[in-house]
Amino acid sequence: MPVQSHDSPLGAFLEALEEEEIKCILIGAMAAIEQGAPLMTVNYDLWVNLPERQYVRLLSIVQRQGGTVRARTLYELSDGTQVNAIFQPDGLRAFDVEWKYSRWGELENVPVKILPLSRVIASKRAANRDKDLAVLPILKRTLRLVKVIGSTTRLFARAGRHNARSRTSERGLPFATRKQAGVVGSPGPREEE
Repeated sequence: MPVQSHDSPLGAFLEALEEEEIKCILIGAMAAIEQGAPLMTVNYDLWVNLPERQYVRLLSIVQRQGGTVRARTLYELSDGTQVNAIFQPDGLRAFDVEWKYSRWGELENVPVKILPLSRVIASKRAANRDKDLAVLPILKRTLRLVKVIGSTTRLFARAGRHNARSRTSERGLPFATRKQAGVVGSPGPREEE
């Protein structure tokens, strides 16, 4: 019987990495999705802080939990979730540097570091594969929107929302914010609080 202390195989895998003191950072499309990018993917790319020659430690975790090893770095967990272990991603700085600037998030209720969207873009650009280059415009647009929303949110917090009057879009974002981010659409009706 596979050993799993967590409800989901992905959560159990992440917990096992933590127990084995193997740091990881969520990278790739799933990291972008976690930050609002409208993409689809079927696997989780995890940059593991391990020398590649120690990949057998990961294989052991997957097999102990009832998963299947599809390739040396591609694992299918017991529920079919695919995890791709990355040892040296393209276009990124040293693991410890990227770890420092990655933010904490959660996957299946387990804390995990998530590579910032700007660094996902750098990695996909450096990989230079057709599938990575194809999503760059979407990632760049998402990054612009995230930056503008963040700055607008800070502005409203300082000014006090009760004093703020703005034209808002049907999506609830101030029109100026949507225009700065490059989001196409009409400004919508004028709203007052």
